[in-house]
Parts: sequence; C-alpha cells; structure tokens
Amino acid sequence: SRPSRQSDLSRPKDRPGGIARTHGLTVETYPELREIDVGEAAGKRWDDGTLRPSADFADFAGFVRWPGGESLEQVLDRSLGCIDRLVRAHAGERIVVVGHGGVTRILVSHFLGILPRLDRTPATNTNVTIVSFDGGQYAVEQLFGDAHVAD
Repeated sequence: SRPSRQSDLSRPKDRPGGIARTHGLTVETYPELREIDVGEAAGKRWDDGTLRPSADFADFAGFVRWPGGESLEQVLDRSLGCIDRLVRAHAGERIVVVGHGGVTRILVSHFLGILPRLDRTPATNTNVTIVSFDGGQYAVEQLFGDAHVAD
C-alpha cells in the first residue's frame, strides 16, 4: 500500500492512522517534518506566566526565534528538503503529508512567495492544505480548509 508521510512526533502520529486506514495507506515518519524547535521556550505556556518573551522577541507578524531554538531558515530548509525529496520520489503521484501548524505555515508562506512574512490565515487543527507541483514550482490550491471539521 502507499504511505502517508508525517512528522515522527506523537500528536501527528495519532492523526494519520484514520487517514491511512480510510485510504489503505501505510504511515511513514520523517523527523524533518517535526514542529519548530522553540529551544528554551519548550514546555512553557503563555497562560500560566512561565513563557516570557526575551529582548529579541518579535510580534506575531513574523517568525520568532526563541533562545536555543531554530531559525526560520533552519525550519524551512529541513521541512522543504523533505517535501522536495518526497515529491521527486513520487513524481506525478498524490501524496499525503500530516504535519504541524508552524511548519505548515512556514511552507505555505514559502509557496506563496511571502517569506519572511508568515501567512496568518486562521487555521483549525486537522485542516487540509492542498499544494500542487508542476515540475518547477509549488502552488497552493487550498489553504487551511476545515470543511470536514464539525462546529
């Protein structure tokens, strides 16, 4: 059977099981599709006061690199590298990639040609973004679709 591709972290690993079963796919994991490494901010929360911005903190119009965390370029390089390899390996095929919101937003912003600015379209969990590749360029056909999510 054909595989569904995804991050190797637990949250997205729990989601594609249903997708894979419904469509007769196996699941393959890729560490390059992991969520953004936020370094020292990992495990801290805004709502309980344990997450505090540093002097280098940016507003939410752009990417924030936390102390010890990944840069926007690092996230894009690793995730786009994985997507490019998958697309080349499965030229002309439809592939399913299950990932994290931050990485998806960076990839979509790259495909839209707006980086380093990030697209801020609201996105629910389990949204669907459809991207095509014409052999030379990616094009976003559907952005953060959520029609499948019950209100």
